[in-house]
Amino acid sequence: ERTAHALAHHTAEPIGTMTDPALNRDSCMSAKFGARQFWICRDTAINVDGKPEFQIVSSSASWTDLAPDGSPLISTLPDGSSGVLAYGGDVAAKVSYFARPQSDCPDDTAGGCGDGTRFPAWPDAPPMVVSGQDGGVVTAYNWVRRLRIKGDFSSDEPDPATALYKITYDPALESTDKNALPTIEIANESFWPQDAVPFGVYGHTVKDGVAYLWGQPSNKNLFLAKVPADSVEDITKYEYWVNGSWGSTPPAMDDANSVLKNGSAGGQGTYYYSEQWQKYVWIGQGGLGVSPDFLVTTAADPTGPWDEPVSFYQGVPGSANLAAYTLQAHPGLVPAGQDGSEMYISYTKADREEDVDYSDIYETPMIKITWTQ
Repeated sequence: ERTAHALAHHTAEPIGTMTDPALNRDSCMSAKFGARQFWICRDTAINVDGKPEFQIVSSSASWTDLAPDGSPLISTLPDGSSGVLAYGGDVAAKVSYFARPQSDCPDDTAGGCGDGTRFPAWPDAPPMVVSGQDGGVVTAYNWVRRLRIKGDFSSDEPDPATALYKITYDPALESTDKNALPTIEIANESFWPQDAVPFGVYGHTVKDGVAYLWGQPSNKNLFLAKVPADSVEDITKYEYWVNGSWGSTPPAMDDANSVLKNGSAGGQGTYYYSEQWQKYVWIGQGGLGVSPDFLVTTAADPTGPWDEPVSFYQGVPGSANLAAYTLQAHPGLVPAGQDGSEMYISYTKADREEDVDYSDIYETPMIKITWTQ
């Protein structure tokens, strides 16, 4: 019986960083697209003489290659260290991968508006792949909140509308242009309306043709929805876990009877289903944390009951005020049939350097976890 308490028993092996040495990239997440791993990241700047230039794009994307067994391919980085090399895309073109709706200050590369506010269009979870893992065309989705933030990261509308993005990639393109990124489009600018639970933003997983979507509004309550994986764009096909049963009416953000207890530790993380354990798993950060303290919880059913989250790995924080965040698991990097034996995790390590006054220096340490009990 794999409970969260049992998963606290493990060994941890740092395997280097996930990086494109030419870029300074914040908050990276990944999903397996066919035979490669596809990464999406938030604020990204080009490095000039080892330091990020001032202009950023609010999101970027890239590829990493996999070893023959499906694990991440470890390379020697330019500085002689080991890591996972990222490639692809064209950040120099100053175009964010997640384009903003026309009303959300799309002309500024960072989503900046004339009044000093910003629409960052930051993804909070990796792409949700719904088809194509058999070698065909990959289709995936991301839900992104249309949040407008001030300089202190606060917002007058903490629960904005949520846009649905559709991502498509034909693996046949790899033979002609390995650097080409999947196409991305806004399928619906306001899939979830303002002041509604933003299902899918907080996390998701697909099991037996059903997509399970977790939503966490600004009050930090956690809710669950589901939809056939082939009907993600059809709002009429969604069901919601409300007061202990599935129904067609979504819960209100303050519906205490529908909150999933222990369905996460409150912070950013990753949901996946472990075939070996026959368990749904969440790995991520505590709700008030800014340190690389990874917690895990599991459940036999996405509706729960979930184990009380348990800390299982502590990384090295950075020197910035927000020292570490965007704690992620990467089930797509685990060789087939091994998701109950090992897992790859990463986080954003943010360092503050005196000669760079407009950005932290970001690093994405990666760690291989081997469960020992």
